[in-house]
Amino acid sequence: MYHIIGVDGKEYGPVSAGQLTQWLAENRVNGQTLAREEGGNWKPLREHAEFASLPTAGQPPTMPGGVPPQPGSPSDAVSTIIPYRNAAALTAYYLAVFSVIPCVGALLGIAALVLGLRGLKFVKQYPAAKGTVHAWIGVVVGGIFGVGYTVLIVWVLVEAASRR
Repeated sequence: MYHIIGVDGKEYGPVSAGQLTQWLAENRVNGQTLAREEGGNWKPLREHAEFASLPTAGQPPTMPGGVPPQPGSPSDAVSTIIPYRNAAALTAYYLAVFSVIPCVGALLGIAALVLGLRGLKFVKQYPAAKGTVHAWIGVVVGGIFGVGYTVLIVWVLVEAASRR
């Protein structure tokens, strides 16, 4: 029986060697995934006797949204600044920034609000994805400008209709 460190940095197990073989086939783990036998030390899965034939490099296991493994890696620092693993949060951020443009601000702001909420949900499911701040910026700034411009447009249309 084995324990592994998942892509979210949490320990899972005990699982059998057969289950790990199935996870290998599903690309949920690979030879670089940290694993330990009951009472043993943590080491990459390929260093365990049953999995010695695994390649030393390859594609990292992925989860929905393409979240790569190994929290604490150098790429983890980059993902804190640019949450490239959380596309919804990153897109929400940029849409919120551009929602200040008057002609398209209502549409961009509403889209930023929706994507920001999706980004927050994704971070809750996969904390290693990062992007909480970007998602909140999308929700707050996108919400302010999206709703604000929408109210302004409605007000202008009502005023124009009442003058006829």
